[in-house]
Amino acid sequence: MAETGIFSNLMFPGLNMNNHGCKKEGIKVTSNLPLQMSLYFNVVFAPVWGIVILLFLDKNYHTYNDLYKYIIITVVCTVFIMEVVRLYLGYEGNLKIKIPELAGFWMVSILLQFPLQCLLLFHPYFKMYILEKVVQGIMLLMLSIQLIFGFHALKYTATEQAKYVQMKKQNQ
Repeated sequence: MAETGIFSNLMFPGLNMNNHGCKKEGIKVTSNLPLQMSLYFNVVFAPVWGIVILLFLDKNYHTYNDLYKYIIITVVCTVFIMEVVRLYLGYEGNLKIKIPELAGFWMVSILLQFPLQCLLLFHPYFKMYILEKVVQGIMLLMLSIQLIFGFHALKYTATEQAKYVQMKKQNQ
């Protein structure tokens, strides 16, 4: 007889519905769901954002003077590279409950991405079209949400890790 729920057990380990007389043990999930949802939407939206930014950058590039050409190319390249790194650190830190990765995600978000995203959205000389402003605004909104939930996830994870270390120290 084939065992039912093989796919469920592979996709969602620890949620086995078959009891077979065994003691049912739960796994405490400490990752932050709102942060994870925001990261997921950001991963899905990032290619759209990148395409829009690049298309309009190509359209407006000839109107900028030499200094702003250098600045906009540097900012866009930095934002694209840091976005990939930031999303990786966010996923790794939140899902695997790793404090260094979560702290790195939060620091890259607040120290690099937030100022650069604000520069792209609010600098008057970049002459953005309405679609570009809307897409950039959505990206900045998701970044702001991730900063808020990332801080709470980092604080909660650090507290849980501290409790775990104290319990382990008391048991020795």
